[in-house]
Amino acid sequence: MRKLTKSFQKRQSIASRVLCFLLVLAMVVTMVPALGGGNSTVQAAEKEKNLTIHFMMPSNWGWTTPAIQFWGGTAAVTGNTNTESPDGTEIPEWGGAKGFFMTQTGDTTEYTLSVKGTFTGFQFLDFDNPGNNKNPGYDSKLSQYTEDTPTDVYYIQKDGAWAYYLDADGTTAVPDLPKTETTFLLVGNIPGMAWDPSAKPNFVKSIENENVYSITLNAVPAGKYQYKILEDAATEGWNKPWAQNSDNLSLNLNAPADVTLSLDKTDETKEIKVDIAYIEDLVVEVPAQIQKGVTMELPATGTYYGGDGNVQNGVSVTYTAKTEGITLTGNEISVPLSYEGTEVTIAATYNGIEKEITIPVVEVVYHYTIYYYDFDETHMSENASDLWIWQKSGAGATAGTLFTAKEKLSDGNEWLRADVTLPYTDVQIIPRSKDEWKWQGDTVLYNNSATAENVTLYIVSNSNQAYTTLPELVKPKSRSIMIEYDRPAKDYEGWNIYTWNSGFGSDVSVAFADINGKMVAKIPVKDSKADLKLSFCMRHSTAADEWESKDGGDHYVTIPADQSVVKAVFTQGEGITEVLPYNAGYEMDGANDTIHFYYRNDTLAAENNLASLDGKVSVVVNGQTCPMTYDAANDRFGYDLTGVSTGDYYYYYVVDGTGELDAFNSEKADYSGKECSVCHFKKANVSVEASLSQYAMDYNDNNVLSVKLTAKDGEGLETSEIAAITADLSELGLNREFAIDPTLMEGTISCLNTVAAGEKTIPVTVKDIYGNVYTTATNVTVTERKKSAGDFDWDEAVIYFAVTDRFFDGDASNNDAYGVGDYNVGEKGGSSYHGGDFAGLNQKLDYLKDLGVNTIWITPIVENITEDQHDNKTDTATYGYHGYWASDFTKLNKHLGTEQQFKALLDAAHSKGMKIMVDVVLNHAGYGTEKYFNSILTDADGNSISMIRDSNNTISGDDKYDSLSDLPDFVTENKAVTDQLVTWQTEWMSKYSIDYYRVDTVKHVETTTWAAFKNSLTKVNPDFKMIGEYSGAGYANNAGELGTGTMDALLDFDFNDFAQNFVTGNISSVENSLQKRNNAINNTSVMGSFLSSHDEDTLQYKLVNESKISEEEAYNLMKVAATLQITAKGQPVLYYGEEIGQGGANNWPLQTNRRDFDWTELEKQKADSNSIYNHYKTMLAIRNAYTDVFARGNRSTVAVSDADGYEVISRSYGNNTLYVGMNVKEAEKEVVIPVAESAGTVLKNLYDGKTYTVSADRNVSVTIPAAKDGGTIVLTAETKTEPAPDNTTDDKKPDGKTTEDHNGNQQTSGNNSSQFNSAVQTTPKQEEQAVAEVTVQEESFANVIEAVNKAKTGSKIRVNLLKTTKIPASVFESIKGKDMNVTFKISDQASWIINGKDITGNVTAPIDLGLVVGTSDIPKQKVTALADGNETIQLSLNYDGVFGFEGILRLSVGKDYSGKIANLYYYNETTGKFEYYQAVQVKEDGTVDFKFSHASDYVIVLNDTDMSQTTGSVIASPKTSDNTPIAAAVILLLFGCALMGTAYRKNKHF
Repeated sequence: MRKLTKSFQKRQSIASRVLCFLLVLAMVVTMVPALGGGNSTVQAAEKEKNLTIHFMMPSNWGWTTPAIQFWGGTAAVTGNTNTESPDGTEIPEWGGAKGFFMTQTGDTTEYTLSVKGTFTGFQFLDFDNPGNNKNPGYDSKLSQYTEDTPTDVYYIQKDGAWAYYLDADGTTAVPDLPKTETTFLLVGNIPGMAWDPSAKPNFVKSIENENVYSITLNAVPAGKYQYKILEDAATEGWNKPWAQNSDNLSLNLNAPADVTLSLDKTDETKEIKVDIAYIEDLVVEVPAQIQKGVTMELPATGTYYGGDGNVQNGVSVTYTAKTEGITLTGNEISVPLSYEGTEVTIAATYNGIEKEITIPVVEVVYHYTIYYYDFDETHMSENASDLWIWQKSGAGATAGTLFTAKEKLSDGNEWLRADVTLPYTDVQIIPRSKDEWKWQGDTVLYNNSATAENVTLYIVSNSNQAYTTLPELVKPKSRSIMIEYDRPAKDYEGWNIYTWNSGFGSDVSVAFADINGKMVAKIPVKDSKADLKLSFCMRHSTAADEWESKDGGDHYVTIPADQSVVKAVFTQGEGITEVLPYNAGYEMDGANDTIHFYYRNDTLAAENNLASLDGKVSVVVNGQTCPMTYDAANDRFGYDLTGVSTGDYYYYYVVDGTGELDAFNSEKADYSGKECSVCHFKKANVSVEASLSQYAMDYNDNNVLSVKLTAKDGEGLETSEIAAITADLSELGLNREFAIDPTLMEGTISCLNTVAAGEKTIPVTVKDIYGNVYTTATNVTVTERKKSAGDFDWDEAVIYFAVTDRFFDGDASNNDAYGVGDYNVGEKGGSSYHGGDFAGLNQKLDYLKDLGVNTIWITPIVENITEDQHDNKTDTATYGYHGYWASDFTKLNKHLGTEQQFKALLDAAHSKGMKIMVDVVLNHAGYGTEKYFNSILTDADGNSISMIRDSNNTISGDDKYDSLSDLPDFVTENKAVTDQLVTWQTEWMSKYSIDYYRVDTVKHVETTTWAAFKNSLTKVNPDFKMIGEYSGAGYANNAGELGTGTMDALLDFDFNDFAQNFVTGNISSVENSLQKRNNAINNTSVMGSFLSSHDEDTLQYKLVNESKISEEEAYNLMKVAATLQITAKGQPVLYYGEEIGQGGANNWPLQTNRRDFDWTELEKQKADSNSIYNHYKTMLAIRNAYTDVFARGNRSTVAVSDADGYEVISRSYGNNTLYVGMNVKEAEKEVVIPVAESAGTVLKNLYDGKTYTVSADRNVSVTIPAAKDGGTIVLTAETKTEPAPDNTTDDKKPDGKTTEDHNGNQQTSGNNSSQFNSAVQTTPKQEEQAVAEVTVQEESFANVIEAVNKAKTGSKIRVNLLKTTKIPASVFESIKGKDMNVTFKISDQASWIINGKDITGNVTAPIDLGLVVGTSDIPKQKVTALADGNETIQLSLNYDGVFGFEGILRLSVGKDYSGKIANLYYYNETTGKFEYYQAVQVKEDGTVDFKFSHASDYVIVLNDTDMSQTTGSVIASPKTSDNTPIAAAVILLLFGCALMGTAYRKNKHF
């Protein structure tokens, strides 16, 4: 952590702000609200910009399709030339972001677009080559144009600068906005400063000239410093002109000085005036510490700095003692053993100047002589490098330790030498660039366990070991990643790659060069024992701006540890499009009885000159020479040896007449007197068996799938010979290629809750290292989930996280359980025990049950270290009260209670229908426990197995193979260590019937360990679940830990940021993310949403200290944040005390975020109906009453306004829809909400009991209370008693009227609209009975295609569409030509029936089967004329054009029309006339079947006769009145509700 802090100083100047910009850009792209199609959002009126933007593009740019991308609010666009996508077209490879095509003005390069909205930013881009962009294109000045008619603004480049003007000639610039006070902040490594943009501005404005700002720094020591000046630092100061230098600014002081920096904010050159006033000073390099009982010599000379800046080195100084009790004679000082102080003060004098110096006093010191060798010659001088040295688990360094000499040692090499005296034995060292962090080496740890007073160490740049004897130097491999850049225009000037993790510094830029006809950036990469994932940006730099533009965001290429050269292709606007195969000598392909031999010379490959060996490379296999062919596409030579069988193959290469062995194969042997590389090939004869730990499971169970290989007549396989095992879990609703770790031969599987009961087949595939493939399958019976009273599913858990020690002291007898004085609730007790225990939790179970939680997460229960890990800076004792510093995993922490008390807690919780989640740690142990844990395990020969990582198996900086916060790190890659850790934790779960585990530090342990852990727990209890803490995880980044047999859930590190942004006004963008999150979560992959935790500042604290709002307002907004959390999909994780408004900072060792629960405050809040406690209690009661809606339901926006600070969403599941409204403002808000319920329906606010009646236009007008009053409404239809439904038909009546769901809640029938999604699956009508029923939850139709492929001739398949009506072309192609009916259920009132034999054409694009009933684009008067007094239904199909097949649309028009003739007319937009299409009789059940081969607008006329003979295709002039009967209007209303949400037809706006 300390080295990262120092590294950050340099990176912050360039890399960090670039990374921050990229992250912000990625967030903006992710959060751009969807506009138009299918989104039933109501945007409240707010101040909108209204512009016509004229982009005056330079003629030499050559853009083919200029477009604009908007973000950060609404944007209603006109003038988009892509009429096929009026709501924007997705930009390729931009994560769903949309662009709007601009209109060209004549033959000029002027492009225009009109927009009205609340957007906060936009950029111009070439849609066909989006790497070409002008960002930002937005100027905040444009926010002043909000008139009813758009204002024309012209974006013009003049004299190289872009600006907005009010005329095409660029004569009148858009005026500036009213000015606000400008501030400036100095950041850097000047003493007293930091690289912290959040610090308070420190420049002072001049009284004489308001444009001049200055800062004076007194007594700055001599040295070289770096700094930057940030203008208005809090608002992206890094990106403003004063900080846009190509590098940090430098301040070089030859002598101590008072320094004044001043600037004129109107200065276009951004020049900083630096005034240096040297001061007189005396500097003496005294020892870093003085050892008691030892006479030490002080320097006889020092450095004198005159006030004129002159320096006199080596001046003689005299000393006097300022501290009593010490001896100072001449320049010799001694401190007696009896001295009780921790420091002494002396005075050094020269030429009348006296300098007081304070020196720490220690009991003992150690003298280290450190030699350093770097293979980079530029680092091998005293002026190029230094050492950063600090004590492990101690105070960090404050400056580098200098090298004082360069010595030739006995190996004949010159080494840099440094001498340092330290008071500690556990030393950590980082070689680095002198005085800065442009480059740094690995962290080297040395433990002087023998406490030798004089130690000599040797450090080498390519090793993290500290050698005590002179090591042999082994030059590291020269490694590189070569990225070829494909730019069609060949305009490479200025383009370069910027990377920060190559191992050669945090600020590396590599330009492109022509390497044998290809433009390539060759990026040097440090040699490593681990694979490296190189991160980089593709950027364009100019003399004025090194970040002038970028091609995409962050990009990645992995270089495995054994590779010297990796080649990749970067295509403009697309990113990495190809990575060439890694260098390898051969690949076995047992399935085809072939060995593929390969050869690549890395040196020639790095020169793009491997082809020069064409015709000169052969491989000699078992004595036979085989010419190799150059493969240009993969840049390697190849030869396929076919017909291979079990045996050894001896081979070597002949390259241009010279023999070479395989550099990637260490196995060698002699063949006919010639040394060869050896390839072992085997055709094993094995059978594969797959079995499950339980033959049946429901969706809440896990199950261990085991794979066993058995040798038959021939040779079998060892575990090490298995390359991969996969299982196809598609019949369980999950991954087709679920990976099982071959080292475990088993993995834990699960099942989606949407999978129907019945027997399911799980195919299993095994592939060995020889390329042979083996298959088998096993079956599992999926059963219906049967819950007992009070039981709940995993995804219905409402979790309460209590730091056990801080919750409630129920047994004071264990407060000083170990007798070491670690109990302290006083001012210095922030990191001591406070008495909370199992007994306290048990006594408060009723409180938690009443609050509404069903799961209690408690901190680790095992014994922790008892030694004080003292914080010297604050003089505070720190202990393992939190539980994460384990000393023994087999014992309970006595502070928490006895085993009897722990069991009593579990029993009591279970009796109340609650579950206990215990925090566990498998990554590390407590400080100082290395000896104990390394003494536990032995191998078969009795040798000790070290459980704790040391320098031999540490990879510096690696997430998994380096220690975390210097804690003893378990070697979990060692199976014996993993097995022991898993055994300990499984025994706890088994012995006490623990329900769940919360797993600490998931990021820092191998996935194999987590898989083994999950398997072990599942075998004991299939219902057992784990939620993991993977730092930084969110719905879009689960790090491969969900759905892979390890974690059942992850803590969502995005959610508290969402909440903070939401309650501070960024509502729309957060909602956009929450809807994506909603779609990403299911019962097997859950996210735990938390607002605060023990490892972070609480949300309430951040609102005050980051968002800069008052404590009262923060308290009020926490209510709204709680509503957001509790009504979101996933598991709400409440942090103890949050429900009564407690907050705090993660300020170790005080830890005010881990404060004691305030039980007195709770009692006060219970009596206050408007308290945050009662808000939590109310909201949790609502969640628990509608747990399936909140845990599994769809989420859609109903109404939102960032400006007015409110949002209303719908949460729908089955027949239940709830409307949740939230208001973040200080005043209540009147809102009109469109709802799905019929006019007259009564909606009840579950939050306060008020009721509202749905109006004739299906709206309700409600008041959302102010934030201080909860800021919440939750509406649902009141329960009504209805006649029992007819069980012979669908759950909902065919006429679309409302019925009750299983909970008695009234719900209007509807389709899968984005506003009112319904996941209910109804029983198909008799004539539509399906052999197979498939539900499309997301937008993947893989299960549909699978069902089609499995179905027999004559089958019927029913597809329930829950998320989309757009059917991929691949689905139609899978049906094509087959005699089977596939029914696509659009809603309860509409289905499409398609027979495969009716698909005659080629379907090459998706077809949207959605439709709107009740409205169309047909002129109303023409519909009236056609009706001629009869009932009509207007019908508009989403798709526009020919289907390529004939499909049947089954439409429910109501039983009242049974027997009538439904006459269908097509409206010809060109002629403005109706054309008769077909006539069909309405069936007894009220449905009618129409055949369609193309889509458009239609009208259905319900009559007693076939109207084809009476109307033909010509319609008379419209009548003067509307004669559509009321009955038809009712039908239209019902159908409009049912189908309006998702229906959006191109060129139509409803």
